[in-house]
Amino acid sequence: MDSASVDEEFLIRRSDILIADGRYEQAISCLDMILNEHPEDEKALSMKGLAYCLKGETERGIDIFEQALDIHPFSKTVLITFADACLHSSMPDRSLEILERAISYYPDDEGLVMLKMTIIGAMEKNSVTAFFN
Repeated sequence: MDSASVDEEFLIRRSDILIADGRYEQAISCLDMILNEHPEDEKALSMKGLAYCLKGETERGIDIFEQALDIHPFSKTVLITFADACLHSSMPDRSLEILERAISYYPDDEGLVMLKMTIIGAMEKNSVTAFFN
């Protein structure tokens, strides 16, 4: 393994930790280091889109996800992260739409189907709760 791939792995892990800690700008900076060398890196693009969505710049994050899907239209990583970002951005319908796309590409992936059912269940629960409030 060469040092470039080790550095890239380190930056991906570091970005993941920074996103989990809510330090989105720092995560984006780490991801930009990867993308400067590898502009089509699906993991870095996905994480950058997620970071922007989580920091409240949803349109910018979605643009990054759409760019990633233009490059990697069948990427399970991009699709799952995009669906997650939409869910966190209070767009469950868009999240389901993206999951449907992923399921059409990977119909045997039970995890995708389970994730879809979890989102539908949460949406139904929220609509029942809203009805009684």
